[in-house]
Amino acid sequence: MITKWLTVNLLTIFIIIIWSTLQGYESSSIFLSKVFAQVAFILLLINLNMYFIFLLIRKSKLRDVKIRLAKISKRMMKYHVAIAVTATVLVALHAGIMLYAHYENLFIRKTISGALLIGILSILIFSGLLRRRKATGKRRKFHFMMAFVFFGFLFLHIFL
Repeated sequence: MITKWLTVNLLTIFIIIIWSTLQGYESSSIFLSKVFAQVAFILLLINLNMYFIFLLIRKSKLRDVKIRLAKISKRMMKYHVAIAVTATVLVALHAGIMLYAHYENLFIRKTISGALLIGILSILIFSGLLRRRKATGKRRKFHFMMAFVFFGFLFLHIFL
């Protein structure tokens, strides 16, 4: 199951990189902006995978697998916030470069979906801050739900 999930992750990253390459680059700044976005996507995907590690811990019947995944998750959770902050900075750089590059065409699907994504990302980050301050079941579920909503809209933004 773990190999299947890693394969899906790698395949998703590969498809997004190929798609971005096929879309082309108008300038070197847009190329740099897309690289920022791709690195941010990978970092956000790493954070999203925490859910699946916890799911595997809960669902697995093998004690050795649970112990190994618990050790991995314990190490990964130390970096969850740092990864999220780094990804958010990269997203902000991507947004800034793209807004500058497409200043005269702000009302296109890609820009509108990007603005919507920044709003969803803001809610996701805020829910993470609330969860960090006081972890309750509602806050955990809301943060988890917002992460999946964010990724759903992110795929729409990428493939528009």
